Order: sequence, then structure tokens, then C-alpha cells
Amino acid sequence: MMPEFQKEKHISVTKHTFEMLVNNVMEEYRPYLKTDAELLLGTNLAHMVVKVNALIVEYEELRKGYMDLCKANDEQKSLLLELATQQKKQNTFYTKKIRNIERRLP
Repeated sequence: MMPEFQKEKHISVTKHTFEMLVNNVMEEYRPYLKTDAELLLGTNLAHMVVKVNALIVEYEELRKGYMDLCKANDEQKSLLLELATQQKKQNTFYTKKIRNIERRLP
């Protein structure tokens, strides 16, 4: 079973989709931009906003995967501790049994 962040990795943002996202951001900025230089800077800013939002989404997915790994690691540690405790109990039990048998032998 593939983690969520790896499933989403296969979905790529096409050039058309990226341009559409940038245009949506630019619609919000356009009323405030008067000169061509401001429009150019606004376009660059829109590119950065889209890329930062994509990074934030990827970061959240990676964080979720990391937290899942931490939880699995904690579960594994507790399982190993439980197994070691049971092994020690059994070792002690059978050591006593063997000593009793050795005492009874001539």
C-alpha cells in the first residue's frame, strides 16, 4: 500500500494548469497594478504564490508520512520491549527447571 504523499507524486501539474493558477492569483492583484513593471512583478509574485502553496501542500503530506513513521517506530519499540520481557521470563523459568533437573541427577 502506497503512502498518500507518494500517490500524489504521480499527479503532475501541467503548464496549462500552472498558468491557470497564476492567472487566478493575478485576478486578485490586477486592480492594484498600474504600470507594466508592476504587472511583470505581479506575475512573478503570482508564480511564487503558486509554488509556495504547492510546497506547503507537499510539506504537509511529508509531515503526515513522517508522523506515521514515528508512530510505527514507537509501536515497534514497544513490541520489541514486550518480546524481550517475555523472553527473559521464559529464560528464567527454563533455567530454574534445568537447575532442578541437574540437582536431581547423580
